[in-house]
Amino acid sequence: MSLTEFVKQEEVRNRISDEYPNQGDRASEPLKAEWQSENYTLVGTAFDYLLRFWLEKEVTEAHTEPWVARNGIQKAQMMDADVDRLEDILETAKVRHEEYLDTGELTDSLIKSSLDLARLDWIYRSGKLPQNLGEYNGDDVEDLRRLTEIVAESDDISGEEAYLNPNFGDASQIVGGADADVILDGTLIDIKTTKKPTFGADYWRQLVGYLLLTDIQRTYYQAERKGGLPEIEEFGVYFARHGELSTVSADVIYENENYEEFRQWFNETATEYSNREYPTGII
Repeated sequence: MSLTEFVKQEEVRNRISDEYPNQGDRASEPLKAEWQSENYTLVGTAFDYLLRFWLEKEVTEAHTEPWVARNGIQKAQMMDADVDRLEDILETAKVRHEEYLDTGELTDSLIKSSLDLARLDWIYRSGKLPQNLGEYNGDDVEDLRRLTEIVAESDDISGEEAYLNPNFGDASQIVGGADADVILDGTLIDIKTTKKPTFGADYWRQLVGYLLLTDIQRTYYQAERKGGLPEIEEFGVYFARHGELSTVSADVIYENENYEEFRQWFNETATEYSNREYPTGII
């Protein structure tokens, strides 16, 4: 199970909707980048990497996590895969990533590596091997270039401190694993490359789950005096094709009079679903 799967359960969907009705606003900016192909998942994941690369270059302080693509290679070792080739692809992506951080030049080579990373990422998340590693659709490359240009043109994604692809440590285990896209100056951001400007109910439930896990993990780390994730002040969706960030105050969740009871229910229900014990003392 993952957080995405957990919040799709009927019991969980209904409880979140009852306690915290969706308050997300749709994007108001016009569409600035049409899809150039039907490789929706591939381009979406590749852009996640590119946006994090861009932030890593732009912000004063970036906290990075190992790429999920690395986990894909580890999973591929248990399959009939050419792991040496996968390792070479990953190493090439690392070189191009470092070059980008040094020069700030968004090359076609870096964009192609982001597509490779997305395919390695898919191995981890799906448990299947891609059939098209090393193949690139020129339309996808151009699409990703435009999406990255839109980020640079917008003032919505800017700040001083970024947590890139943060996970929730021990708290993640109650849902079988979870990682967010970005936490930027206290704003937790989910990146969406959809052309639809709607802040969907599924986006909302996922983000509510992230806020719960962030709070739980911070509580654990504070108890252990280890530091941890920052306090979340806002949360929302970055509509990449509109260049717009739509946010909601985290007080909507954390300051709700039933929040403590809701957090306890979330913990107990997730533990029941995942059949895992939650670390002692987190809540």
